[in-house]
Amino acid sequence: MDKEIQRLYDEALQQYEKGELEDSIENFKKVLDACPGYPDVHNALGLAYSVAGNNKEAIESFKRACELNPNYIEAYLNMAIIYNEQCQFEDAIEAFKRAAALETREKGFSPQLRAQLAQTYAQLGDTYYELQEYRKARDEYERAINLVHDFLDIKLKLARTYLQLTDSRRAEKLLLDILQHNPKYLEARTTLGLCYYQKKKFDRAKKEWQEVLSTDPANIKAKSYLHMLREKKK
Repeated sequence: MDKEIQRLYDEALQQYEKGELEDSIENFKKVLDACPGYPDVHNALGLAYSVAGNNKEAIESFKRACELNPNYIEAYLNMAIIYNEQCQFEDAIEAFKRAAALETREKGFSPQLRAQLAQTYAQLGDTYYELQEYRKARDEYERAINLVHDFLDIKLKLARTYLQLTDSRRAEKLLLDILQHNPKYLEARTTLGLCYYQKKKFDRAKKEWQEVLSTDPANIKAKSYLHMLREKKK
């Protein structure tokens, strides 16, 4: 890259930092017209496109950066983030995995990347759960938990999925684990009551829901479940 092209590239970076996205994109493209083989420029162009809301062009830029440099962790991460924002979770997971494989080889699996990948698995699980494909949802939530053991919200989602699959034994074990870490997690305690209800342990279900109401007297779910239990006993 000669001095004039370097100057143009530096100017494009400064324009990007200032939010002058149209000028930045045009200058990045001019740099690439002269020097198409620089992965850093393609990655920078992708970032400018993504901030400008042009996700399609951003993805193409990140892909080209990775083609030129298959070890470009940052470009894979940037691509994964865009896919994730567009709810293309399977594509996001694939890009995160590529980044993770490279990162592990170079310096170990960072907590940040581990958390990003886990959240993407969980979001895909959410999609399957909404579609009532509970076995697929369970698989994605389990993948997430295998990466991050202390994300209680994902554990709760997995427990609810176990209940949908009538696997109350695993649900109970997971819910008790959540409450051991955070006894004030009322949503987990309410779900534990449902777990006991599913196992026909009605007294234990009642105890959990009453415990929720002792902390949050206006809790609608706990009130509704206790009413359901009273109706069943009639």
